[in-house]
Amino acid sequence: MRTLIAIVYGLLNLVGCSGAPDRSIVVSSSENGVAVLDSRTDIDMGRTEFACETSRSGHCYYALFYEGQPIRSFVLAVAERRRIDGLPDGFQQCVGSDPSRMTPGCRPR
Repeated sequence: MRTLIAIVYGLLNLVGCSGAPDRSIVVSSSENGVAVLDSRTDIDMGRTEFACETSRSGHCYYALFYEGQPIRSFVLAVAERRRIDGLPDGFQQCVGSDPSRMTPGCRPR
């Protein structure tokens, strides 16, 4: 029976039914053809890795929200990465190249 369950679970994973909301969030912006911000967030099995690839200020400023409420904010230098485990499913993020505070709709306050 265990073998059958393992086979079914393996088949479901192959077709994308893992039960975990795996996703990637890429945020990029440019001005006059010059990259201003490039950030990547990978969510895999409850582990979230944030990566600041490019920022005109040299830093990426992150604000994380869940159900409209702020849950965490942090700063990464260009080429820096940070892994955070246990964020709630469906959290939202805002990322920018300046330290302005963000609302859940990613608008500066």
